Amino acid sequence: MVKPEIVGCVLVEYRERKGLTQDVLSGLAGLDRTHYSKLERGLRSPTLDTLFKIGQALDVPPHVILKSIEDAHRKAEN
Repeated sequence: MVKPEIVGCVLVEYRERKGLTQDVLSGLAGLDRTHYSKLERGLRSPTLDTLFKIGQALDVPPHVILKSIEDAHRKAEN
């Protein structure tokens, strides 16, 4: 089961590495800022389409983000 909190932490890490605010990233991804904020706080789970938009905005392939989410889940289990 995918934990939205873990997904949110991964999204925060990628966004901060790029030095972007939530407002800037959500604009680049074509997402509402409040919706994006809920993703980072683990209150919502992103759709595959949303992950592709975020990946494009971050210039990171979506599969890399998904792999990071998978790795974070595995780490949390141990």
